[in-house]
Formats: sequence, C-alpha cells, structure tokens
Amino acid sequence: MDLTLVGHLIGGQLVRAEKAHHRLGSEWLKRVGLYPGQEMLLLSLRSEDGMTQSQLASRNCLDLSTITKVVQRMERARLVERRADPDDARISRVYLTEQGRALCEPAWQMWLDLEQQLTEGLTEAERVLLHRLLATVATNLER
Repeated sequence: MDLTLVGHLIGGQLVRAEKAHHRLGSEWLKRVGLYPGQEMLLLSLRSEDGMTQSQLASRNCLDLSTITKVVQRMERARLVERRADPDDARISRVYLTEQGRALCEPAWQMWLDLEQQLTEGLTEAERVLLHRLLATVATNLER
C-alpha cells in the first residue's frame, strides 16, 4: 500500500491537523515555560483546586502514573503543591501556587488563539457543523 494515499483519507487529514495544532500549542507553551498537557492540569485546578491525582487523571483522560509524573514536574517548577487531605492523611491533594495560578489565564488564551486560527475562514454554521462532526468521529473512535 502506498502510504502517501493516507493523506487522501479523512483520518490522514485529522492526523495532519492534530500535528499542526500540537506543534503550535507546544511552541506557545514552551515560551511560557510549560510542557504540553500541563496547561490542562492548570485549567482543571483553576476550576476545582485541591483535586486528588486520581481525580486529575480521570478529568484529563490520563493514567495515574502519567499524572504523578506531570504533577511532580509541575511541583518542581513551583506551579502546584501537594498537601495531605485534612480529613485523611493517606490522600494527597494538588493545589495551584500563585505562580501556577498566574499561568491559567495565558493558558486559556492560548486555547482560544489556537481555536481562532483553527477555524479561520469558516462561517459560524461551519464551525458548529465541524464541532458536531468531530464529536461524532471521537465517539466512534472511543467505542
């Protein structure tokens, strides 16, 4: 099979779009000292500070070992801190530091800027349709 033909498939275009989206996001995050995925944890904690690592893993569709590594790296960078649960010392909760909280708005703005670039040239109706179609595609692939 000629692998260049994959680009003619919908899946090939999805991969192309995802790679470009990831590249642009990674470049922006690097400029502010974040690694890809860290912004999602910052935003999760902004909406509900003090989650457990298990809750963060569930919210971000990641396994616990991955979250543990990401939280450790973010803790070393002083973006988050772990504290024992006041009611159960066996449970560790993750909290934003002031430094981490300061990056939440720029992280959200990065997502908005990427969204703007991603949908440039599309009408509002096309944006709504694209969102619906991609949601259906994601559901199909998650089965």
